[in-house]
Amino acid sequence: MTKLNHLFQFVCSLFVASLLFSCDANRVNEEYVDYNQEIWPVDSIASFQFDIEDKSQAYNLIAYVRNTENYPFQNIYLKYQLTSADSLAADTLIANKMSDFQLFEVKTGEPFGEVENSLGNSSTGAVYNHPLLLKKKMKFPEEGSYQLNISHYMRPDSLEGIMGIGYRIEIAE
Repeated sequence: MTKLNHLFQFVCSLFVASLLFSCDANRVNEEYVDYNQEIWPVDSIASFQFDIEDKSQAYNLIAYVRNTENYPFQNIYLKYQLTSADSLAADTLIANKMSDFQLFEVKTGEPFGEVENSLGNSSTGAVYNHPLLLKKKMKFPEEGSYQLNISHYMRPDSLEGIMGIGYRIEIAE
């Protein structure tokens, strides 16, 4: 039954993602990594590669954290690095930056993220999708391929309640 539940979640996630992608003109690229059993191991780095075709354009770089109510903390510390993937000696645009993001309201415990529709429910309850702005109106030095690496920097080695990590690169308005 649990394999069927995971398959259903995967198919529903693909359906929702396809709906989101088809309706957004500012999106350049968006991708997610899902974690088995809602656990993000400390040694698991979410790595994403994307292409920039217009270096004169300003972009917003956004990380996404998908979690359930089983996530035991109100915040999450993320470390991220953005490098050029084209050059032999990778140029680092953002080097191991660490940021603290609030996922839940401190006093009430209410989640800040958007609740995914009923198709996005996990076996433990609602799934929350948190857009976390990493860099606003960023200009890339060159056209080409770039790599974004995201890891968590929390005390526990494995974070429970994390269903997935993603990123989005969009044209800044």
